[in-house]
Amino acid sequence: MLHTVRPLLDVPRAQLDPITTLSEKLSVFALALSRPLRHETLVLCLDHQQRGVGLIAFDSNRGLIEIIDRIIGAAVNIDSATTISLLTARGGDHRKKGDKSQFQMAANRCQDAGLALSDWLLVSYGDLYSLN
Repeated sequence: MLHTVRPLLDVPRAQLDPITTLSEKLSVFALALSRPLRHETLVLCLDHQQRGVGLIAFDSNRGLIEIIDRIIGAAVNIDSATTISLLTARGGDHRKKGDKSQFQMAANRCQDAGLALSDWLLVSYGDLYSLN
C-alpha cells in the first residue's frame, strides 16, 4: 500500500493550482498520510475554484458518521472552503459493508452545513477505493 499512494513530482500548490483529478487529490493526501498506515481521516478543503485551502488530519478509528460533525466544524472555520474531499486510512481493514450509506449520510450533513462532500477515498494495505 505504501506504493499505492505516494506523492507525485508535480503536487498542486495551495491556494494556486486547482485540484480536480483523483491523481491530484492523491498527491496532496500522500503528503500527509501516515506511514505505516494507521486509522486516520484526512480532509482536503477546497475553495470555489477547487484550489486547496486546508488539509486537516483526524486520528480516529471511528466510522465516518461518528466524526463527520468534527470534520464539518473544522472545515467551516477555514475561510473560502466550499468543498471537502476525504481520505480514510484503515490500517489493515478493508472496505466495510456500510461505507456507501455512511458516505451518503455524511454528504447530506455536509450539504446542510453549506459544504459539498465531493468524494471519500478509502485506503488500506493494497487497496484504494473511491466513493462519490
